[in-house]
Amino acid sequence: MKPNADKSNDKIKLANGKPAPAPETPAEPEELPLDLQLLDFWDKNKKLVIAAACAVVAGVSIYLAVDWWLEQQREEQGRALAGAKEAKDFTAVASQFKGENVGAFALLLLADQQYQDGKYSDAEKTYQRFADEYPKHAMLDSAFYGKGAARESQGDYAGAINAYQRVTETPNATHMFDARMAIGRCLEATQQWKKARQGYEDIIAASPNSSWAERARNRIITLDREARARGESLAPPARPSSTPATIPQVLLPATPAAPATPAAKPPASAPAKQ
Repeated sequence: MKPNADKSNDKIKLANGKPAPAPETPAEPEELPLDLQLLDFWDKNKKLVIAAACAVVAGVSIYLAVDWWLEQQREEQGRALAGAKEAKDFTAVASQFKGENVGAFALLLLADQQYQDGKYSDAEKTYQRFADEYPKHAMLDSAFYGKGAARESQGDYAGAINAYQRVTETPNATHMFDARMAIGRCLEATQQWKKARQGYEDIIAASPNSSWAERARNRIITLDREARARGESLAPPARPSSTPATIPQVLLPATPAAPATPAAKPPASAPAKQ
């Protein structure tokens, strides 16, 4: 029986009886040049690219605008602070720029001017205002120190000590040793000489090679000299040595001496012959 021509395993033959050539594999498309690839990418994504570019330009513009505005603000603040000469000027700047560095500096300058003018009560209030409005400012210890100086100048030594103590409790205080020396000065003024001397000793222990230690040593010398003139001694009692005391040796009883040998009696002398 003749095989069916529709079967898939039959070969297609030409009219002359030769097999038909195998169908050709379609060739892969050639890679486009780089410039044509870029053009193709642009055609497909130009809207996205334009949107991204606009966003970048907008961001740069906003940054430049903000930077320009801040620079203008700084210039305005600088001019305002530089133009302040009197107490009313500093007060105006402090109120206008409240919450900003320039406002804080204006308050400190105002308090310093009040102190220099002998208005110690006003200066104390202004220093306290700074502490209330700027509790985390880097110059907070300066405000506490100024407040202590204002109280000390008014003879309120207990209040001054409290203010100076706040300086020593402020992190990263730049007036740490100023305040500790001032506390010693106030203790001397209230005749608490032993406490003052101990405070100076603590300064020496904290920074033995500093100029503060030298000043503290000089105060100790003065305090000790004055105490001797009063017939007192401010130096703390000598601490017991940590070296253990020497254990006394146990004395053994002396070896008893040998009993003395009784002396031999001299021989009796012979009786004299008659």
